Amino acid sequence: MNRRWPLFLLLISLLFSLSGCGSDEPGKQGSTKAVALTPGQPAPDFTLTTMSGQTVSLADLRGQKVFLNFWASWCPPCKKEMPDLQKMSRKYEDKVKLFGVNITHDDTLELAERFVLEQALTFPQLIDKDGAVQKAYGIITVPVSVTIDEEGKIVERRIGQLTHEQMEQMFQTLMMTTKQP
Repeated sequence: MNRRWPLFLLLISLLFSLSGCGSDEPGKQGSTKAVALTPGQPAPDFTLTTMSGQTVSLADLRGQKVFLNFWASWCPPCKKEMPDLQKMSRKYEDKVKLFGVNITHDDTLELAERFVLEQALTFPQLIDKDGAVQKAYGIITVPVSVTIDEEGKIVERRIGQLTHEQMEQMFQTLMMTTKQP
């Protein structure tokens, strides 16, 4: 057997873990045909329920800065970035509304709730049961982070696990956006 084969497999595995988690099953996120959102474009409106039962509508958040993080309990990169997201939720709690969006359509509520407990997350977690928000935001792999300004426009969209520095940069860029008079 070629001695380079294990190294090749390790590199492929590493690339997969850095790029995010996806699914190729029919009807699952990997087969979703969606257009990626671009900066300046209006963010698709949605109304979802949090794990604690509160209803959140993006339209009701108009006038506030919003950070959305799409995730699933089975996604290793999602798990790795959650401690930093928790820190950001505390640091920016008075300036940015941070929400996790569980792709419950490709997950289960029970696993998602366990994930939130294990990660000790205190910022609100939205449940996308039917995948409508996943599709509207063009989410075909997780994690994905999206920032939205006070006017409801996309500021930035990043695919894959974020480092602490990348998150900080996204929050800082969002903070520099100002509401137009």
